[in-house]
Amino acid sequence: MPQIVKTEDVLGGDPRIEDHRIGVYQVYQQYVEGDETPEAIATSYDISIAKVHAALAYAFSNSDEMREIEARNQAVAEETAANRIVPNDRA
Repeated sequence: MPQIVKTEDVLGGDPRIEDHRIGVYQVYQQYVEGDETPEAIATSYDISIAKVHAALAYAFSNSDEMREIEARNQAVAEETAANRIVPNDRA
């Protein structure tokens, strides 16, 4: 059975599919927000459907953790956008 693991130096310690750098949150986000089927997700990552189901089962069983990861990712995206250098159009 596929395992979900956390390794401090891989994906910032977020849960991932064992032997892959595929985060549970990535799979969850594709399934929930991208309306992707488990089969399509498995194909896109070249992994088994069982691994996708293991990731989704973990995500749905740990919804608080998924919300924390989402909030952290959103904060990073906002900080990156705020620090982006915008070219000056004045010549």
